[in-house]
Formats: sequence, C-alpha cells, structure tokens
Amino acid sequence: MNKNFELNLKYALVNAFYFMLVCGSGSYGYNFLKYSNFDTSVIGITLTLVSVAALLLQTFTAPVIDRSEKWNEKKLILTTLIIAIILYAAMLVIPEGSFALLAVCVIGFALTVAGMPFINSLAFAYEQEGKKINYGIGRGIGSAAYAVGGAVIGGLVAWQGGADEMIVRIFPYYMIVTGTLTVICLLTMKDPKKVSADHAEGSQISYREFFRKYKKITVVIAAMIMLFFCHMMINTYMIDVIKEIGGNTADQGNAIFIQAMAELPTMFLFALILKKFKVNTLMIFASVCYVLKHALICFAPSMPVYYAAMILQMFSYAILIPASVYFAEEHVAPQDRNQGQTVINAATTIGGLLASLFGGILLSVMSVHGVLLIGLAATVIGAVLMFFGIRILNKAK
Repeated sequence: MNKNFELNLKYALVNAFYFMLVCGSGSYGYNFLKYSNFDTSVIGITLTLVSVAALLLQTFTAPVIDRSEKWNEKKLILTTLIIAIILYAAMLVIPEGSFALLAVCVIGFALTVAGMPFINSLAFAYEQEGKKINYGIGRGIGSAAYAVGGAVIGGLVAWQGGADEMIVRIFPYYMIVTGTLTVICLLTMKDPKKVSADHAEGSQISYREFFRKYKKITVVIAAMIMLFFCHMMINTYMIDVIKEIGGNTADQGNAIFIQAMAELPTMFLFALILKKFKVNTLMIFASVCYVLKHALICFAPSMPVYYAAMILQMFSYAILIPASVYFAEEHVAPQDRNQGQTVINAATTIGGLLASLFGGILLSVMSVHGVLLIGLAATVIGAVLMFFGIRILNKAK
C-alpha cells in the first residue's frame, strides 16, 4: 500500500510538471511566435510541422518500445524532454523573427508533446507489474497543473507590465523550468518492467496491420480527429478569439485556468464514473458536450460568456481524454498497448495538425467568427461519427 502510494505520488508529480510544460507549448506557443514577429500564416505552418513531427516520432517509437528490451516509456520521455530543454535554452540567444527560431520551436514543441501517449502508457506498464496506479487522479493533477501553468504565464505577463509582447521574454524560462522539474520527477521513478519476449513479439505489426486488426475502431478515431480540430484551433489561436471580444493575454490565462480547473472533478472521480457508465457511452456523451461548448464559444459576446464555456470542459475534454485511454485498453490487445495509445493520441495530434494549418490560413483571410463557425461544423460532424462508431462497436459485441 505504501509503495503504491509513493508510486502514485511520483506519477502525479510527473503529470503535474509535464502538463505545465505542455500548457506552455500548446496554449502560448502561438503567442510566443506571434510576438516574435512572425506572420499568422507562417505560424500556422510552423505549428502544423510541430504536429507532423510529433506524430512521426510517436508512430516510429511506439512499436519499438513495445518490443524493445532496453527502451521503455520512461527512457523515451526523458530523452525527448532533455533535448527539448536544451532547445528552449537556445531560444534565449536566437534572434526574433529568424528561421533558426522557427526550427527550434518546431523541434522543441514536437519533442514536448510527443511524450503524451507514453505518459499514459507508463501507468498501464506499472499496472502490468501488479502495482495499482490511479490514472484518473494522476491525470487530474495534470489538469490542475495545466490550470496553474496558464495562470502563472498570464500572471507573469501582467507582472511585467501587462503588454502581450512580454510573453517573448517569459516563455523560454518557463519552458526550461517546467521541463527540468518533469525530468527530475521522472528520474525518481523506477523503470517499468518489460513484458516477456514471447508476449512482446506480438506487437511487431505495422500501422496498416494495426488498423486491419482493429478496423472497427476507425470511425471512432475519425470522430476524435474532427472533435479535436475545433478544440485545438480554439486553444492554439485563443488570444485572437479572446481579443475579438475585448480580452488580452491576462484574460487568456484566466480562461485556461478556469478550463483546466473544470476538468479536476471529472478527472479525480473518473474511476467511480467508470463503475457507473460504460466507456463507449462516455465517449458519446463527451462528444455532445463538445458541440455545446464550441457553440457557446462561437457565439460568445463577452469574456464572462467565454469563461462560462470553459466550464463545459468538465463534461467534454475531461471525459473524452481518460475515456479514450481506457477505450484503447479495452479494444486493443495488451501486446499492442503502446501502439493503441499512440493511435488514440495520433487522432488528437492530427486534429491539432489540421487546426494549426487551416486555422492560421483561415484567420489570414476571414473573420475569427467565421473560423469558429467552421470549427463548430467539424465538431458536429465529429459527434455524429462518434455516435455511429460506438454503435458499430456495440453491435459487434
């Protein structure tokens, strides 16, 4: 019991500092590039390359970890974060508006977010050893830390005078500190034991074979891509959305704080929620709530209404993310665990990729409201796909 408590505490701390780091790259990466004298369309392409690079890294490393005797989730996360920290330190001396800064951002951000599915898989790797990990609480701590991260960055900008341009000075230091703390916490955890060679052998399948083997989940994957298109577009270009209704970077920090804190009750209680409702049902419910949330954001006339929309995070993202993790565990064989988690994470990454690319381009040629309407339409399509995808799985049982 004591050992499990210690392991859960360490896992929660890893989630905490990791999601503070992700808050920086995911919610303020656009701000940093915007006030480093880059055009919106250039930023959109840059963030698209981040998603592509992260997706490729996850795609090629997941099957390697599943079958390698030397590599595991912990070692991969450590390697990517240490390189990312070095790149964030380089931001301090690279000139604003330079190609070198764009390159550093692409690689650094990609290495940061690439660890997401392996943070999830790490919990289940310990579970296979017979150690009890409460994933919901660990992920809930991550959400709380994400909220704190958003508030910290917004507060630091306000402390530096309130000008949005101050993000350029603050951002690299924030990323270095949170990245280093994540690495330190990871180093305190023991390496998870690998499954036997015979068991691992079954994981040596290509992604084409993976989707042939698990073809019934493809509609659900497509649904998640559509849902996360609007979700990631709003998160990435939040400063533009907020400025449209009279807000600033400090208000963005408040919105991120409210949104992430709203996740906490759901994340902490998710283990209990799973006992009451099936994962498939939760996936549909979260999709419908995403439609409501994005509709409210799309038609928000002021910051108070925008803040109200952030509260719906507890019924959308806060349910869909942990539910999708358990969805993969339920519908994918243990020997394909990392590939399963990577495919689920790839859906969110592809949604982010499309959001970064088309969001940047669309914002250059049309109004913020018009872009949000397109995002809302994608969310509705995603909810419909989720309903039919889950229906297919239920009929197959």
